[in-house]
Amino acid sequence: MMSRDPAAPEDDEPDDSPAPLGVRPPGAHARRAVHWLLSGHSAPELLRLPPAQVNRILTVLACASMLIGARDIWNRTIVNQQVHAFAVILYFGAILVIGVLALSVRTRRAMTLVDLSMLAVAALQCLNRFYVVTAAKPPVSGVPSSHVYYGTDEGSLIHMAARTLLHGGHIYGTQWPQIFTLFHVGTTPLMNGGAATGLDYPPLGPVFTAVPMGLHLSHPPAGLAATAMLLLASVVMFLLLPVAWRPVAVIVCFGFGWLPNYAQMGYPGCMELPFLLVTVAYWHRTGRGGRLGWVGVTQAVCLGLACCLHQLSWFLAPFLLIGMFMIRRGELSARDAAAVVLRYAAISAGVFLVINLPFVLQGPHAWLEGVLTPLTQQAIPAGQGLVGISSFFTSGSGNLHLYSVAGQLLGLAMMVLLVLFPRRLGPAVTVMPWLVFYLSTRSQQDYFDLTVPLWVMAAATVSAADFDRAWHPRVGPLARRSVRTALVPLLLTPTVLVITAAMLTPPPLKMNVTAMNGTAGSGRLALVDLLTRVRVTVSNTSDAAVSPHFATSTGATISDYWKVLSGPATLAPHSTAVYVLKAPWGGVDTPGVKGRILLRAVSSQPMTLSSQLIGVGPDPSTLPASIRKILDSGRGFPRGPGEGPVGSYGR
Repeated sequence: MMSRDPAAPEDDEPDDSPAPLGVRPPGAHARRAVHWLLSGHSAPELLRLPPAQVNRILTVLACASMLIGARDIWNRTIVNQQVHAFAVILYFGAILVIGVLALSVRTRRAMTLVDLSMLAVAALQCLNRFYVVTAAKPPVSGVPSSHVYYGTDEGSLIHMAARTLLHGGHIYGTQWPQIFTLFHVGTTPLMNGGAATGLDYPPLGPVFTAVPMGLHLSHPPAGLAATAMLLLASVVMFLLLPVAWRPVAVIVCFGFGWLPNYAQMGYPGCMELPFLLVTVAYWHRTGRGGRLGWVGVTQAVCLGLACCLHQLSWFLAPFLLIGMFMIRRGELSARDAAAVVLRYAAISAGVFLVINLPFVLQGPHAWLEGVLTPLTQQAIPAGQGLVGISSFFTSGSGNLHLYSVAGQLLGLAMMVLLVLFPRRLGPAVTVMPWLVFYLSTRSQQDYFDLTVPLWVMAAATVSAADFDRAWHPRVGPLARRSVRTALVPLLLTPTVLVITAAMLTPPPLKMNVTAMNGTAGSGRLALVDLLTRVRVTVSNTSDAAVSPHFATSTGATISDYWKVLSGPATLAPHSTAVYVLKAPWGGVDTPGVKGRILLRAVSSQPMTLSSQLIGVGPDPSTLPASIRKILDSGRGFPRGPGEGPVGSYGR
């Protein structure tokens, strides 16, 4: 067997060695490029070396991850969609064959073919899953289906914007409240009592969605566009990762399962992934020597395209530019380093402006309001961040806006810390921006899920050793280590103070539920089946007038807003009023045995949340015999309009 060349690149590094001098035969450059893209090395003799053991391990792990969710597709298709079920049978067989080959092939060339086969199999299963889960046409009211067209309002709004675009309309400033009945999706409630019904993303998502829509393809066009971009992202990730890491592209893009889920729902965050992956791959090399080169220009263009798809890219861009300046400043003068970074930023901004210009000309105010909506719309708090403390662990907060302020302060603090400690924090540039979302009022998991490929790409292509030469300011007091260390808590203190204030500010409203009705009866019987009405005494203990909007929660989300049958629209400071509330859609589900249901009252000015326990689901053994008989029969309770008076039976 051929011995390893000591000068050959390591398995986790690309081949940057210069090409040998001399006359090359025709097509040599193309073959060299293909060899590098597929195997990470351009020298044919290196392709005959044994694959790295870590490559074998990751390929086997990728095979294991591909099993996640496959049985669910099998169960859904085995009776009624047998073509898709047969594809699952072949899929399982392919996984086993790939696993055997991963542990038995002897050369890197063969291992590359194994990994390519695995990527192709995973991509085909992603398509199979898409056509199994999604419906060919929008749902028909009253006709049950195991398929969904869109699962969330994000894809639905992208769909409507694309349709408006194809008909020559304005995609910004237009509202589409019909999505809730047309696609049977849930709402994104706003603190002012409304719901998000307009496009609140940059315009490239609807443009991409207009392609399958214009071709009149079946199945949700936004889902098709997002899934196509996810497939492209997997290929980009596979090619740009170091050879031994390439199976990770399958694990992240397909194996975990969450990215295909987001894609089939039409999330525009999936559409930006291929562009962001190009942007962050080896980003520390961008502008090396003071020149962008074609690679740097391509990365800048991709960043501009990503910013035209989703606002998540906006948060990454400043961290990336700061990190780029700090590492280039280590080898160039301040002027030259700033010049190359500014050229990069100008290209990205130019791409963003060119794509957005037609929509700006249609209506500058509508465009600006639309793309900034996620930052300004005051949606209901949601997510797994610290805002959950006010939502579920306390009775609310009198100033939810402070959570977002704390996130902004943390983002600014992290940028300053990146300037002070680029050698330590530089490798984490692709992760640091998402700390902002952890503190914001909308700290949903998808913001983190959608950026995991970027974290992996940076971890694999950007080494901490590359930042040893990064410039760091060490002038004046900053030359002393004690001063630099003291700056860390000093910079983070404003964030801590603001987030503490957000948690400790008491909610403005105190509520007491005095009566409730449901389809099973009144009082505690109202919590047996659907809850239809409640009467609640509300006291405003704050110094500001509050315009409350009411909803209920039995889990992490809240219901649609309840209709106020009686009670003032605005509750004056230090006043009390009685509200009679009617549930949406004829009633809301109750929590079940010993489950809790909460009454929520929110307001936008000021941005507040007040919570009160309505009650706990009763134990069936304590219910009257007539109620138990209905429960045991499984017939359910009569679904009346719920227009009767609220009873006086206590909780």
